[in-house]
Amino acid sequence: MTHPFIALLHDRNVRVLWGGLAMSAIGTELYRVGAVWLAVGLAGGDASLLIAAQAAATLAVSLGGGAVADLVPRAVLIVWLNVMSAAVCALTVAAALTFGLTLPLLMTASVALAAFAALTTPALISGVPLLVPEPERLRAANGLFDASTRSAQVVGPFIAAGWLAIGPAVHLLTANAISFLASAGAVAAVGRQLVDRAPRTGNPTTLLARLGLGVSSACRCPGAWWILSATSVRSAGMALGFTVGVPVLLSQEVGFSAGGLASVALVFGGSAAGELIGNAVVVTWKLRNPWRMLFTGYAVIGLGLMLLPVPLLFLDETAAVPAMVLLAFISGLGGALAGVQMLTFFGSRLASDAFGAVLRLRQAMVIGAAMVATAAGPWLFEVLGVPGTIAGCGAAATGIAVFVLVAGRQPAASG
Repeated sequence: MTHPFIALLHDRNVRVLWGGLAMSAIGTELYRVGAVWLAVGLAGGDASLLIAAQAAATLAVSLGGGAVADLVPRAVLIVWLNVMSAAVCALTVAAALTFGLTLPLLMTASVALAAFAALTTPALISGVPLLVPEPERLRAANGLFDASTRSAQVVGPFIAAGWLAIGPAVHLLTANAISFLASAGAVAAVGRQLVDRAPRTGNPTTLLARLGLGVSSACRCPGAWWILSATSVRSAGMALGFTVGVPVLLSQEVGFSAGGLASVALVFGGSAAGELIGNAVVVTWKLRNPWRMLFTGYAVIGLGLMLLPVPLLFLDETAAVPAMVLLAFISGLGGALAGVQMLTFFGSRLASDAFGAVLRLRQAMVIGAAMVATAAGPWLFEVLGVPGTIAGCGAAATGIAVFVLVAGRQPAASG
């Protein structure tokens, strides 16, 4: 039988949008890995403040920007946000080549890109049910577009590491600018398919009502708050324990060198490979209990993170890094179990605008949690140590997932 991803790519609109977004995802990953590593080099453990600043920008836009974004046609919004993101990258490259790359410059670019992404991502995800309206194909479509991100996370760290060995780090932003333009072109090509033609009579008209649409939609969707809460704890743990904790830990244990960066790339790539492979498999399953699968995925994510620092405590570098890659891969498999189920859960229960509003609410919650966690990073690293902080983040993510599996009430109809 043809794999669901291959069947979807026979659709021209899906193929065009997927191609553009895949390029954008690679550019974003190049910037993400390079920015975190460069920030660690400039500020050590205080690099967590870069993530905290990005989180603050995303939180602010998620809470307030949606009220304005809902008034702009989806395709127009996405195209112009991508164009502006490309401009930010280009201007930052020009400034860095003129004055030199500094932490404030890196933070300024990161905050702007995070703010634009806070509007772009929910608009894109909530448009998938419009592009692929058939319920039986929706889960596969969510998996396909998520797979483009995971593929980029597999190859992006290695491309970034290779480039940093031979060229200026700032040109990772040049690649990101090009990828944003590719994404803008793809969305423009299929823009008509992303228009929601359903009646809008039930949508809120006042500013206050639009700001609260995500909360009201989540309240009308049984099980939504369990998912939003568990996702927030998981995201906080991954932001501090994985995105910041792994580079800091490896810079201490392996050294701030090409070897250290290669180790970071391997661990990051291992997690992304787990999600990519897991997504390709999960979308072919006929799930009897998607709700349990979703929270089992969150528990596996936390378990992999909790065990991640253990190899460096007991093994030498040559054995520890492969073991960490395996644990990151397992954590990534948990992400595959959870991610597609979550998107399908909301996408199959909510109208397009309500889906987008709930995604912005989720984004605000997870980013708010990540902002608190990463802002506390320097203090936690000092009190618990880097390995203890990473393990604690994983334990929290596993704990909330297990609690929901035991105590949470499963909705009558799972997505």
